[in-house]
Amino acid sequence: MTFATSQRAFGFVVLAVVVVGLVVWLFANLRSARAEAGSEIELAANRKPYFTDEELEGKKLNWALFSAAGLLAVIGLALPFYWLGEPGRQKGAIEDSQRIFEERGMELYENGAQCVNCHGGGGGGGVANFVVNDQNGQFVAQVNWIAPALNNVLWRYSEEEVRYILNYGRPGSPMAAWGGPGGGPLTTQQIDNIIDYLWSVQLTSKDMRKQVDDVIKQIDPALLARVVKVRASNDGAVEPINANRLSREDELKLGEILFNNQELAAGSYSCARCHVPGANYGKAYQPFARIQYSSFGPNLEGIQNVATEKQHFDLIWNGMESGKLYFSRKQGNPQMPGFGANPNTGQADKGVPDLGPEGMLTAEAVWSIVTYERNLDNASTVKSPVAGTKNSPTFAGPGAG
Repeated sequence: MTFATSQRAFGFVVLAVVVVGLVVWLFANLRSARAEAGSEIELAANRKPYFTDEELEGKKLNWALFSAAGLLAVIGLALPFYWLGEPGRQKGAIEDSQRIFEERGMELYENGAQCVNCHGGGGGGGVANFVVNDQNGQFVAQVNWIAPALNNVLWRYSEEEVRYILNYGRPGSPMAAWGGPGGGPLTTQQIDNIIDYLWSVQLTSKDMRKQVDDVIKQIDPALLARVVKVRASNDGAVEPINANRLSREDELKLGEILFNNQELAAGSYSCARCHVPGANYGKAYQPFARIQYSSFGPNLEGIQNVATEKQHFDLIWNGMESGKLYFSRKQGNPQMPGFGANPNTGQADKGVPDLGPEGMLTAEAVWSIVTYERNLDNASTVKSPVAGTKNSPTFAGPGAG
């Protein structure tokens, strides 16, 4: 940027020299003008005496030619510097445009669409007032719905998936359709600007690790020490699926924390918010009597019977792709995000920011969720409320819900 600024300063100096030279020439030309003759207000052009051939082809001609050559040389030297600075100017224009788009997105987030009322300032997560209806559309209760943090949403969903959610919303939740394609009030440009703003508030991978570690530390400091040790041993591992793991006991402990915790980034790390009825509004496993099933994803009890450990790990690590078949040939649901791999990495050529390949969770954490979910119906092993619920259907495969 300093180099580009120096080039610009040099260009202004050259421009100033040319302008001053032009002013001096005009002033000298006016001073050397001949006085009017006779009673004419202005001497006719065909009556004005001019230079002789000797005068024109002597010093005056040489002066004019050398002046023109000098001016041409100045311009010739200045233009390459101008061209060298063009990439910097283009980059600056792009950055300035991006800043404008982010500011527009922030204005929409805070005042226009008022996303801040549910998802909190800076996308930190919040609470939304919501009316729960039964299958017939009849009023059941008014609840405080936990709205997930959005300052990590582009670590688990692709930009296109986020755009889809903004356009069409999430039926059955406070998230309404905001984009024109879904019948909402915002234009395509406004939706893009909100995404530009969300990119500007995304946490770093280090910040997300700290969020998770702080919650584990509050619950079990000794468990955190063992988690950090295993994580360090996996630094530089080529294949996350082959990473070193915690003991089975620790995986069950950590898996339960991550699966159920709704305080960690307003539930944005939690599996329960989609797979456990009532978890979205603080009544996990206690759905209202007139609601048969009030969660977005399928019940995961029995998942160990339809998927291998590696298939299970891959699902949580990478998320689902729409139309792809999973497990017992169930079609994928794009609402299932990936928590281990960043879905937006490697797309810089499409204008998508690349924050790196890492996702929200590390390998040992994903393996812990896998172990915990594969023991949801094992009451003798998992000492928690997740050991089955009469109000949840049996596992039908991801995407079935």
